Amino acid sequence: MKSLGLLLLLLGFFCLSRSQEDNENVRRIMKELDVMPEILDEPPKELLRIRYDNTFDIEEGKSYTPTELKFQPRLDWNADPESFYTVIMICPDAPNRENPMYRSWLHWLVVNVPGVDIMKGQPISDYFGPLPPKDSGIQRYLILVYQQSDKLNFEEQKIELSDADGHSNFEVKKFAQKYEMGSPVAGNIFQSRWDEYVPELMKTLYGVNE
Repeated sequence: MKSLGLLLLLLGFFCLSRSQEDNENVRRIMKELDVMPEILDEPPKELLRIRYDNTFDIEEGKSYTPTELKFQPRLDWNADPESFYTVIMICPDAPNRENPMYRSWLHWLVVNVPGVDIMKGQPISDYFGPLPPKDSGIQRYLILVYQQSDKLNFEEQKIELSDADGHSNFEVKKFAQKYEMGSPVAGNIFQSRWDEYVPELMKTLYGVNE
């Protein structure tokens, strides 16, 4: 019995150390990729765990293809089940990192999420994956989670996926300040560059050929 107790204690210590290491790592990578101060004033407090297509987890800072990221991912963080959250995915490098004239491009926005149950939240913009233009180089993508003070009334109307103007020039800091959400409680960052799925997505969303 004592051996079992010691094993559980060591396991708990290992999990806590690993979690702290992950949290420090995502903050370090966001600084290295110039998220602060370009996009955020402060890094997220913890690592947001992102799983795509129920097959692979996002490793912070790594690059993935638009094909791999086409479907809405599953998210997990240390949420209070009694609290409400806002989930935001943006690309700050639209159309490219050298000339981000559309910073930031909104890819996903769900508010009033109870705990981690995104399906029960209020979608303002449904998810669509990365669509970096051809020859635009590599782009950064962030998924951020903000804790709300309560269930809120958001002024923003639902943005149709075909509404390019509604998704461009989204200012995440101003949005968080408007609803007094402070800094993100969780977040992650990954990168992507053009692949053959992008023209298909562009045609689906905007009816144009790249």
